[in-house]
Amino acid sequence: MIIVLDNPLLKRRYLPYNIEKLELIIRRNPNHLNALADLAVLYRNSNLVDKAIPIEEKIDEILKGSDLNDIKEKAVCVLEQGYAELFEEYTEDGLEAQQKLLECLELIKVEKSTAVGRAKDSLCQASHNAMGARRLLFQALSCKTTDSFVDKKKSSVEILKTGLQYLATTSYPKEHVHIWEFYYAMACSRMPGIKAADFNKIPMCQKAVQLFWQVIVNLPKNNGCFTIYRARSYAYIGYILISTSDFNPKYSLWSNDEQFKDILKIPLLSFGHANDELPDDEVVLRREGMSLWILVKYGSTRNDEKIYEFLDRAEKVLSFSISISPCMHQVTFSTRMKVYFEMSSLQGLTLDRKKDVLKKALEDGKALIKNMMSVRDVYTVAGICHRLAKFPNYYSYGPEAVINNGYLNAALDYLNQCFRAKGHTYQTAYSFGIIYFDMGDFRTATEWHKMALMSDFKLGNGNIQQLLFSILRLGEGSHVYIDLIHALTYIAGKWKDVEFIRRLVPKIHGDDYLRSLSKFWMFLQTFPLTTQQVEIAKCLKTILFRNNIITADQFSAAGYSKSTRRHFECVVKEASLLQRVPIEIEPADVQHNYRFDYCFIMSEVNSGWIQCFLQHQLTIQMVDGDSNFAGFPGIDYESSSSLLKTTIDGINKSRTSILVLSKDLLTREWCLLKPIVTEILQKRSDSLFIILLETCDVPSEIDDTRLSYFDFTDEMNIPFEIQHLKLALLEN
Repeated sequence: MIIVLDNPLLKRRYLPYNIEKLELIIRRNPNHLNALADLAVLYRNSNLVDKAIPIEEKIDEILKGSDLNDIKEKAVCVLEQGYAELFEEYTEDGLEAQQKLLECLELIKVEKSTAVGRAKDSLCQASHNAMGARRLLFQALSCKTTDSFVDKKKSSVEILKTGLQYLATTSYPKEHVHIWEFYYAMACSRMPGIKAADFNKIPMCQKAVQLFWQVIVNLPKNNGCFTIYRARSYAYIGYILISTSDFNPKYSLWSNDEQFKDILKIPLLSFGHANDELPDDEVVLRREGMSLWILVKYGSTRNDEKIYEFLDRAEKVLSFSISISPCMHQVTFSTRMKVYFEMSSLQGLTLDRKKDVLKKALEDGKALIKNMMSVRDVYTVAGICHRLAKFPNYYSYGPEAVINNGYLNAALDYLNQCFRAKGHTYQTAYSFGIIYFDMGDFRTATEWHKMALMSDFKLGNGNIQQLLFSILRLGEGSHVYIDLIHALTYIAGKWKDVEFIRRLVPKIHGDDYLRSLSKFWMFLQTFPLTTQQVEIAKCLKTILFRNNIITADQFSAAGYSKSTRRHFECVVKEASLLQRVPIEIEPADVQHNYRFDYCFIMSEVNSGWIQCFLQHQLTIQMVDGDSNFAGFPGIDYESSSSLLKTTIDGINKSRTSILVLSKDLLTREWCLLKPIVTEILQKRSDSLFIILLETCDVPSEIDDTRLSYFDFTDEMNIPFEIQHLKLALLEN
C-alpha cells in the first residue's frame, strides 16, 4: 500500500527520495508494517535485494507475532489500508495506461507536423485510433468505477471496522482510536443509500452521523490536537443531514442530547458549532458552502430573499475556502461555479450583476476543465456559455435569440474535448443538442437529442420536448414528418402509452409549435400508420382541437389508413425467383469507385427505426473530426423481386453491407435474403458487418467470429456502438 510516495507514475525518478522518506518513517517506528512493505518493494525495484530480504523477514515476524505490540501494528496496518481504500479513486494501472496513451498522442502529433503524403495519412489514422482507444479506456475505467463504487467504499468500511476491532484488545490510546472512528464515519458517509447490517439495518448515513457525534463526545474539547476532528465532525453531520432524505432521528443513540436535537431540527447550526471549534477551516467552509447550495437547489425554500442569502453566504465561504487552500479542490470550484450559475437566475439581481456572476462561473468552469475534466462540470460550463450567448434573453428558443455566437462555439469546444476524453453520456448529448439548436443546425441537434434519449430514457424524458422542437425546425416535408412519427413511436413504445404527447406543448412559443404540429397531423392522415401510430395521431388531434388549432369539422372528419405489412412467404419457389433475379455480387478484387459507403440489409419492420436513429447518425458529422458516410438510399419492399433487386444493387454500389439482425428479419425476409448474404461471405466477407438489433438466434450461415458484430441489444450502449461502427466503416 503505497500512500506516502510522490508521483507513482514516475517511480524511477522519485525512487531515491521515496526510499529516504520511508526510511525516516521506519526510524520513528521500526515496526510500521505498511512502511516496511513499501520499502521492501522499492528496494527490489532498485535492485537492492540484500536490503529487501531482512525487511521482508521482519514483516513476516510481525505478522506471525502474538504479543500486544505486534497486534497493535497489525491493527494500524489494516486501518491505514482502509484509509487508502477510502481515498483511492483510480488504480495505478488505469492512470498509467491513460498517461501512456496521452504520450502516444503527443508523439504522433509531433510526427504529423513534418510528415507528408501517405505517411501523414497513416499518422492521422493512428492519431484517430489512439484517441478512440483513450476514450474507450476511460469508458472502461468509468464503468469499472461505477460498477464497483459501492463495493470499493464498502471495502473501506469493512477494513476500517476490522482494524478498530483489532485495536479494542490493545493498549492503543483511546483518543487515537476515536480519530480512526472519524475516518470510519467518513467511509460510512460515502454510502448513504446502503443499510448497515450490524447497525439495526439503518442507513449508513445515519450510522455515520452517530459515529461523528461519538467523536465529538469522546474527544476532549480543551485539547487543540483534536479540535480539527471535532470541528469537521460537526460539519459532516450538518452536510449529511441536509444532503440526505433518509435520516430518521428516532434511532439515534443521542436523541436525548439537547445540542444534538437542536442540530437535527436546524442542521445549519452544526456549521456554527464547527466554526466555534475551529474558525476558517477549509473543509468546514467547503461543507457549509455545499450544504447551502443543496438547500437552494433541492430544498423547499422558495423565498427569493432567503435563496439569495443562502447563495451569497455559499459564495463567500467557498471563496474563502479556495483562498485558504494552496492547491485546487475540484468539488469546491465546481460548487462555487454552480452557485454563481444559480445566482444568474435570481429575479432581484440587476442585469450587470447577473452577467458578472455568469462570467465568474465560466472562469471557475475553465479552471475545472483545465485541472481535471468532469462530464458534469463540462455540462454546467456548456449551460453557462449557452446562457451568456443569449444574455439577457436566455430563456428564448432558437438562433433568433442568440446575441454572441462566440460563447456557443466555446461551448462546442469544451463538449468536443469532453467527448473525445470521456466518451458519450446523456449530459454531453443533451448539451450538444441545445447548442446546435441555437446555432441553427437543426439536423445535428436532432441527432444529439436522439442520442440523449437512447443514453438514458429516464433522464431523457426531459429531453423529449427538445427533440420534437428540433425535428419540427427541419422543415415541413414528408421526410421530416416520417422522422417525427418514428421518434414518437419509439417513445410511445417506451412509455407503453401515448399520454406523454399531452405534456409536450411548451408555455413559450406554444402557438407556433401547435401550428407546426397541426401540419404534421394532416400528414399523418395521408400516411399508412401502425395501430400505435394511430393512437398517437388521435391524441395529437385532441390536443390541437382543445387549443383551437383545428375546427370541429376537421376533428370529426379525421381518418387514418393502417399500414399493411407485407409478409414474404417462405413457400415462394426460391429457385424460380432467383432465376428471374440472379445474384451477381461483384468480388472484392474488382476495382470500384463505390458511390456509397454502406447499405443496410434489414427487415421492413425495422426500417423506420434504422432511418430515424441510425442512418442520420452515420450521415452527419456529430463532433469535430468525426467522419460522415454516404448511405444507399433504401430498399424497395413492394415485392419479393424488388426487394432482391434493390438489395443486390445496394450491395454492389456500397463499400460495406450492414446486416441488421432482428426477430422480424429472421421470420419475414431472411428466407429471401439468405442466398445474398451467403454470396457476400463468399466473395466479399470483409465488407459485411452485423448489427444485433435484438437478442435472437444467429443463423449458422453468419455465425462466424471473423465477422464484425455490433451489439445494439442494450439501448443505453447504442451510442457507443454507433461510434465503434463509424470507426469500422472508416477502416474498411
